[in-house]
Amino acid sequence: MKKAGKIIGRIILILLILFLIALIICFFYQKSAQKKDRELLEKDGFANLVSAGDFDINVNILGDGKYTIIAMPGSGDSAFPVSMKQFYEHLSDDITLVTVLRPGYGISGGTKKDMTTEKIVESTRTALKNAGIEAPYILMPHSLSGIYGTYWESTYPDEISGVIFLDSNFEGDNEMPEKGVIKVMYNVMLNCRNFLDKSGLSRAIDAIKGEEEDDLYGEYAKDAAAFYGATDSGLTTQEMKNFFINNETAWSSIKSNDIPKIYITTDFKTIEDIKDYNDFYDFGLSEEDMQKRLEESTGEWKTELKEKRSRYIEKIGNCKEINIPGSHWIYEHKPDECAKVIEDFLKGLK
Repeated sequence: MKKAGKIIGRIILILLILFLIALIICFFYQKSAQKKDRELLEKDGFANLVSAGDFDINVNILGDGKYTIIAMPGSGDSAFPVSMKQFYEHLSDDITLVTVLRPGYGISGGTKKDMTTEKIVESTRTALKNAGIEAPYILMPHSLSGIYGTYWESTYPDEISGVIFLDSNFEGDNEMPEKGVIKVMYNVMLNCRNFLDKSGLSRAIDAIKGEEEDDLYGEYAKDAAAFYGATDSGLTTQEMKNFFINNETAWSSIKSNDIPKIYITTDFKTIEDIKDYNDFYDFGLSEEDMQKRLEESTGEWKTELKEKRSRYIEKIGNCKEINIPGSHWIYEHKPDECAKVIEDFLKGLK
């Protein structure tokens, strides 16, 4: 028994040593690859670091129109500048499209300060001013950024001439208890993801699997991959850990005002909507799967969510809800329809 125990102990020790060696190799591989990521983004014109105070933020400016739209990415969407470059091709020349990443996203720098709603909005405002982008702005927050867009237009209304909420977070959405098993599991999941990313294991696994580039990004697929590869997952993880507190900060800041706003929803209404979605992304859903998806989209929980969204839209004031059935990333799924809604909205601004 003692001999067997020693053998098992040695095997475990050898495995631990091999794991540590692999971890060290992955770490240095990650650092080397991130350097190449930055070089590629600089070469392709996606790198434009601007001071946001104690760190730099990547700001991409497209066009020179009279309407200045500030595009704000959803959670972890480091390749948002690539998506917006593609989307800009569907917009008119009257629009200046400015994409601002948050701390840790892509090649944006980091900060030792907590990733609060106030800090994120302040750093974005500072970066815009230092980039020479003057107010008034038309905010265009996608998904998670609805938190920051809501806080910004409520706290600094003089800077905002309009808001385009792209299927954004809204008051009452994504509620979670401050403690308990669900909260613990949520943090464990985020910490595991952070470890895999920072150690380089995620990149190494993708390389071994031969991860294919995303066809959605077309000629910019390598740039999109570079944005994700360069991301500081420690900061994006911290942002998600603060998600529920940041929610509360934004919602408590709401002051109903007359700033023109539209909220673009993406609710499925018919089976044809699901089929179009399935065909675009080539998911290969069966007729049965698509029918289930439709039932989920029109079920009781969805009805309750829509009611919460409607109350939020009414609360922020002067906001019109417009539905484009499709993906949460509606600007890539139906760019022409999305662009038309945006341009019609802009025509109504003073």
